[in-house]
Amino acid sequence: MKLFLLSIFISFITSGTPPASLQGTYGSQGKDGKAPYSLLQIHYLAKGTILFYFERVLGAPGYNSGTLYGQLTLNKKTGHYEYLPVEEGDCKLEFIRAGNKITINTLAGDCGFGNGVIADGTYPLNDNKNPAFCITRTGKKVYFEKTPVDKFRED
Repeated sequence: MKLFLLSIFISFITSGTPPASLQGTYGSQGKDGKAPYSLLQIHYLAKGTILFYFERVLGAPGYNSGTLYGQLTLNKKTGHYEYLPVEEGDCKLEFIRAGNKITINTLAGDCGFGNGVIADGTYPLNDNKNPAFCITRTGKKVYFEKTPVDKFRED
C-alpha cells in the first residue's frame, strides 16, 4: 500500500502543473467601438485541439488591419502555447497566459498582417466562456467546431 501511494505521489510531482486554460475572448475596443481595437478568441475543441481567431485594427490615418485563424500547440519546453502555420511560412507566435490576460510575442517571421500591424501585445480577458464562433472582419460567422484551419475563409 505504501509503495502504491508513493508511486502516485511521484507521478503527480513529475507530471507538473497543467498549463492554464486559454479559452475565452480577449481584446480591447477603441472609443465608441471604433478603431483601434483588437480581438482574440480562443476555442477548445472536444478533441483537445485549440483554435483561435485574432483580429487587430490600427487607428488613423491608415486603419490597417490583420487577421489570423490558427491552431495552438503546447511547447513542453517553455510551457507556453505557440502558433505555427499549417502551410509553409515563417510566422511563429507565442501565447502566454498570466492572470486575466494573454501576451502574444512574435518569435519568428512575418505573419502576413497589414502594413504596420503586428500581433505583439497584451490582451485582457473579457469573457472566459469557450466561444462557439467568431465573426470575421467581413461579417462572416465562422463556427470553430465546423471549421478546421485548412478550411478557413474570411470572405
